[in-house]
Amino acid sequence: MSPADLSKALGEQKKLGEVLIDNKIVSKPEVEAALNEQEHLKKVQEHGELGMGSIRVASDKLDALVDLVGELVTLQARLSQTSLDLKDASLSSISEQFERLISVLRDNTMAIRMLPIGSTFNRFRRVVRDLSIELGKEVELVTEGAETELDKTVIEKLGDPLVHIIRNSLDHGIEHPEEREKAGKPRGGTIRLSAQHSGAYVLIQISDDGKGLDRDAIYQKAVDRGILAPGQEIADADLFLLIFAPGFSTAKVVTTVSGRGVGMDVVKREIDSLGGTVSLESTPGKGLVTTLKIPLTLAIIEGLLVRLGQDFFVIPLSSVDGCIEIKSSELSDLGERRIISYRDELVPYIKLRETFEAPGAVPEVEQIVITNSQDSRVGFVVDQVVGQYQTVIKPMGRMFRDVEGISGATILGDGTVALIMDVNRLALLVQREGTQKASHGGGVERG
Repeated sequence: MSPADLSKALGEQKKLGEVLIDNKIVSKPEVEAALNEQEHLKKVQEHGELGMGSIRVASDKLDALVDLVGELVTLQARLSQTSLDLKDASLSSISEQFERLISVLRDNTMAIRMLPIGSTFNRFRRVVRDLSIELGKEVELVTEGAETELDKTVIEKLGDPLVHIIRNSLDHGIEHPEEREKAGKPRGGTIRLSAQHSGAYVLIQISDDGKGLDRDAIYQKAVDRGILAPGQEIADADLFLLIFAPGFSTAKVVTTVSGRGVGMDVVKREIDSLGGTVSLESTPGKGLVTTLKIPLTLAIIEGLLVRLGQDFFVIPLSSVDGCIEIKSSELSDLGERRIISYRDELVPYIKLRETFEAPGAVPEVEQIVITNSQDSRVGFVVDQVVGQYQTVIKPMGRMFRDVEGISGATILGDGTVALIMDVNRLALLVQREGTQKASHGGGVERG
């Protein structure tokens, strides 16, 4: 655009944003994003001028504050345990007051770390624009729920997985303009990025209006790699998740964007490390929806403390649906079926004693903790449900980092360590064992 054209446009009293859009220098969503950012900065400046409505704090100071609150939560648990052991009324009263104050302090501290996810969404506009030009496609990015808040640590770790998913949608999902016209679609494709709260989680959806996943191509690739046997039946949801396997790619041509099978496995690994889940829903010719279910925070969670023999474990309370008692003899009578009736529904269950090879005698009465895993219910058989517990998540050492079914550890009031169970990974682990058992026609031996 020449200086003369710009002067003429400005002489007609057009706004600069309108001029840039008319001359296709920038897109309308980019102008709207810039205006929103200006409005936000204006409000921040106004608050500052009116009396320091907000201040900047270095992230490392926030991290240190959360660590201190975590230590206080652990100390409070120790105080509660001590007052319970001593059966001192005055000490119990102090412990209860301390617990209430710590609860308020914890909630306020975690609220300080929460940031709107919109700051991450906005950075993907350039990714979509640049990659669209490189691939010769016309794609628009639409965002919803930018005000949804997440822990800053979670937001930081979400960047790379979201980039990989968006790039995959652009390369594999959205068709070229000519193909879309032949299929009766608009020339330009749309990628929709949305976020919304769901209990203790945030649901992030990345959807496109492309051609969807090629079930036959994925199935054939899985057979070629020996993941599936020829003719083996598998549900679409489970088959589509195979694209997250390391080195798995159905692209026939290796390009700078795809074909190496690197990227989607990174997505799965990162989401697992966040304690989240990923699911895929594909409709041939209409597109793909990728749903990420991410916990709001990674620092302090509410948990359900359970016991296996002399060992303690924590199940995230946000995953717990209910608990039931059952006699060990009744469980034995069920044999290898491993299915129990719960609220008029047949729910599969897992004997954690077998999974973790816990020593000691089985109690006469066991308890089953019913959890929601991957949008379905799974039961976990434990010796005893101790009760609700505020859990400060401690990272595992290198030696235990890759142990399946365990996502972290916490310190109990008496100083002992309890392991935090990864409900989704445990369910998948036992599901794999069940598949192997079915294919080999026998049980799974344990040492």
